[in-house]
Amino acid sequence: MRKKFLLISTILVISASAALVACGKKSPSSPESSVSSDKTTQEETSKGQTVATTETKTEGTTEAVKKDDIATKQDEKAKPKEASGTFEGWADSSSVEVKMSDGEYQTFFVEKEEVKKALNEKGEGASISFTYGALEGQVNKQILSVK
Repeated sequence: MRKKFLLISTILVISASAALVACGKKSPSSPESSVSSDKTTQEETSKGQTVATTETKTEGTTEAVKKDDIATKQDEKAKPKEASGTFEGWADSSSVEVKMSDGEYQTFFVEKEEVKKALNEKGEGASISFTYGALEGQVNKQILSVK
């Protein structure tokens, strides 16, 4: 009787240990492991200037975001630009994807309710003309109005 109890207890302890160890490891396909690292480096430009860049490695791709690409308060106050393209749809509740007239896809923030309403009325696949500007602290621009 005592041997059975010890055997069962040992099996339970080993099973619990194995389960805890397995919970600590992430498989390569799990969402938690898709972003592996952010790394800031210094790059020297052709003019001899040093520019800081941040590399984000996500699911096997590396994108470099330069500090110069991030909008400042001064960029936000600059005159809005005009563009046209095809409204591809909502990426989430506050950003949209637009296929620009040059064929490049860009993601824009949308904060104004009137702009959200105008985009919803036009619908996915519609050609749009719009104005956009920088948003402080962001790389993506913001749609300010839709025509």
